[in-house]
Amino acid sequence: MEEIIKRCLPTYEIIAKIGEGVNGVVYHVRDNLKERAVKVVPIMVERSISYKTTDDLDSKISHDFHAVQAYYSKIKGDGVVEIHDFHLVDKQVSKQEAKAYLVLLMEYCPNNLLHHVLDNYPLTPASCKKLMQELAGVLERLSQKTSESFIVKDLKPSNLLLNHDNKLLIGDLGGLQRLSSLSASANAQFTPNWSAPEILIRNESAGIASLVYSYGFVSYFIWFGALPYEMDDFNERIRRIKSKGLEFPRRDIPNKIQHLLKQCVSFAPKDRPADFRQILNFLNGKGTNELRPALFPEAELTEGKKKKNIQRKAKTRSLKSKDKTSKRSDMHKEGDVWVEPMTGMEFAWIPSGAYRMGCGNWDAEGNRNEFPVHEVYIDGFWMGRYPVTQLQWKKAMSSALWKMVKTSNPARFKISDEHPVEQVSWQDAQDFIQKLASLNKNRYHFRFPTEAEWEYAARGCGKANKFSGGKDLDKLAWYHANSGMTTQPVGLKEPNELGLYDMSGNIYEWCLDVYLEDAYKKHDHKNPLIKNNGGRRVIRGGSWSNSPHELRCAYRGSVSPDFKGNYIGFRVVMTPISRKMVLG
Repeated sequence: MEEIIKRCLPTYEIIAKIGEGVNGVVYHVRDNLKERAVKVVPIMVERSISYKTTDDLDSKISHDFHAVQAYYSKIKGDGVVEIHDFHLVDKQVSKQEAKAYLVLLMEYCPNNLLHHVLDNYPLTPASCKKLMQELAGVLERLSQKTSESFIVKDLKPSNLLLNHDNKLLIGDLGGLQRLSSLSASANAQFTPNWSAPEILIRNESAGIASLVYSYGFVSYFIWFGALPYEMDDFNERIRRIKSKGLEFPRRDIPNKIQHLLKQCVSFAPKDRPADFRQILNFLNGKGTNELRPALFPEAELTEGKKKKNIQRKAKTRSLKSKDKTSKRSDMHKEGDVWVEPMTGMEFAWIPSGAYRMGCGNWDAEGNRNEFPVHEVYIDGFWMGRYPVTQLQWKKAMSSALWKMVKTSNPARFKISDEHPVEQVSWQDAQDFIQKLASLNKNRYHFRFPTEAEWEYAARGCGKANKFSGGKDLDKLAWYHANSGMTTQPVGLKEPNELGLYDMSGNIYEWCLDVYLEDAYKKHDHKNPLIKNNGGRRVIRGGSWSNSPHELRCAYRGSVSPDFKGNYIGFRVVMTPISRKMVLG
């Protein structure tokens, strides 16, 4: 092979052989100006009824050479290794056969994904996501539903290259085949460890669904440097994934990515993402409107597209003027949602009612400051369905003056726009609320919830709920056992009865009240609020770093109003203008 290269490309020096497979041998070469890779592929045609004469054999060799060039012209582009030149070398034709060598002068990539992950393990979450996006992007481009759709028959880390800019490329061009021409038996070239169960077990034809499965395995490898259940053979691995699901030993992998990987390696092809456009849109945060209903049922929703949630049957009503907010509160009912027009923040209507506030016998873990249990009455109000997100914070606090004095995003965990904003003091959050009112020309009165309102809403209008939404904490909340020790995008867990998310866990939330240990002995019956001068403010709900005890609806925490912690954020309440003077 080296002699073939020297004859064909005499100006290049051969550095090393860097790969060998069923489709040829690859060498690293260079001349005075550049580095390249050279792939040498033997081509042979035997005499048959279709190719009886030497002319037939000669023509077939030439046809195959031009077919390779035409094939490359269809797949070349972003995400595919570049071929700079094609050569047909050393053609020999006899009565029995014709043979030659195809020499491809290619872009040189110093590494492949297998070595890159293992040599740099663990990659940062940002690097992992970038590689997943790049791989999904090229697979989406190649597999678009046209007559010339292509899929990668043998998708695995060793067949994926990284160029000098660490950009991911498909390197095994011989492993690309037209989707319309694939069959289960013809030249399958699938590596069992990376292949879908329908190919391995049922000998079905490959397709988009099986490629999605392999993509899930490659993405898992990017994060963990190994296949799931790596010590098992491929049959046992499939069985374990089907019965037990995937394991995620890294704590910094976002829940969103976990959902994606689980979905991609679903045993049944119908349960996987339909195509790579869905996957790419999800990774890029472009919304979920194109995703099949089974995909990411609890995935984060983008701004302005949260109006249809499978957990509720809310009827959306827009409030267009302060006249509407000043009407009697009974014009609204449980399930109504209002969307604040400047940031897209959603508010759920919390209807009026009385409840027993504090730690009742249904909880049984109460601290001293959670007693005595006492009845309070709450007027109806609008409450933010989610904690304030980093995107909403940036939209409201985008003025040049604020950026000079503070920062456009104070959060410690700047992972996505849908993560809750944190590291905001009580006064910082008040500044946000004032700016939000100003953006709305003071037509609405925004504030923190009172402590009594917060607990009433968290418990679904005062029901005997230990946690907000029920008993199964892992379905309802992010806390120390499942959070990966970081905040998570809002709205991924199940809501409570009122359509409120993350009332237990993810982040603590500021309340309007000054903290008093014996506040429950001093509460008014109607809309109680402690406004005494004091050094601490109430926080509620628990956070990503807390134990279940602190995620209880009745749990009361407190910190100094100037404290900024990466576990404290807030959500906003909107009340009619007529109640503004009552609650401060």
